Amino acid sequence: MPMKNILIVILVLLAQTSFAQNNNIYIDISSGTSFPLGKYAGQELENGSFTQMGGNVFIRGSWLVKPPFGIGITMGGSMHPVDVQSLGWVKVTADPFLEDVSIRSDPYILFTAMGGVFYQKKINPQINIEAGFNAGAMKINSPYQLYKPQYFLYGPEYYEITSASDYSFAYQFTIDIEYEIKNDWSIMIHSSFNHSVAEYTFWTANEIRLDRKPVSFLLTNLGIRLKI
Repeated sequence: MPMKNILIVILVLLAQTSFAQNNNIYIDISSGTSFPLGKYAGQELENGSFTQMGGNVFIRGSWLVKPPFGIGITMGGSMHPVDVQSLGWVKVTADPFLEDVSIRSDPYILFTAMGGVFYQKKINPQINIEAGFNAGAMKINSPYQLYKPQYFLYGPEYYEITSASDYSFAYQFTIDIEYEIKNDWSIMIHSSFNHSVAEYTFWTANEIRLDRKPVSFLLTNLGIRLKI
């Protein structure tokens, strides 16, 4: 069953239980900025990914089971462009025979599906703060890259690095601030720290190579919360 259908089924079941037990169910939709962190944003050929600030979309269905505690499921997607100028400079400085290089790169694309728990604290009648932890899966697509180098002597006119993908375990720490406009909807600020480790498999003529790349990023979003 597709992930979006699973999300709909779970939300319907939670809604039915919520009506029966007079509990709260929320649907959050937000988007904003995604900031790469650590080695994922690093500018080293071996360990870095040369990623830059990008965008994201975040969807969550949650149920306040027994206030102040609740459970929820989240889905999200993020995109991080590659800093090709810095990548090219590092490659030129690392290779004494390379005079210059032109690079075209697609962005890194990330998809997450997680479930977890949260704690909600009411600050005043209109403002709630929530802290949560989620764990699940992340699909990570590395970019296709095309290189056109200029060598001092001889070298290839161009070469490419093909895209790779990996499904890996991921976790997430979240903090949400909700401002209630009406009884059935609110505006909210979502922030979260996300982490996973991608393993990309490459086949060569003589061996299979496995590259491990840490993936860490911070989300800061603005969105709405619908209360069913």
